[in-house]
Amino acid sequence: MEFQILYCGPCGYRGRAEDLATELRDRFDARVSIEEGGFGQFDVLMDGEIVASKGTFLRRVLTHGAPAQEKILQAIENALAVRTGDACELPTTAKG
Repeated sequence: MEFQILYCGPCGYRGRAEDLATELRDRFDARVSIEEGGFGQFDVLMDGEIVASKGTFLRRVLTHGAPAQEKILQAIENALAVRTGDACELPTTAKG
């Protein structure tokens, strides 16, 4: 499993990105890269797909602060559950 964290340097998100990277390495035994991204950005990609994001450019500009680490980790857990088939699925109704 490989994660990529893209963060906004001027916003001061590098420390948050480094803390998250440590957590991902410890929790998932994953490879993690950290890169400075665009203004206001804080995105987490798992195996090349976004699993957590601060949002669109306009939302990034208007919303201060990176997402809470707990929310990011929950989004990753949800993505892993879907990937492995452990996600809760609603039963299909029988047509009668």
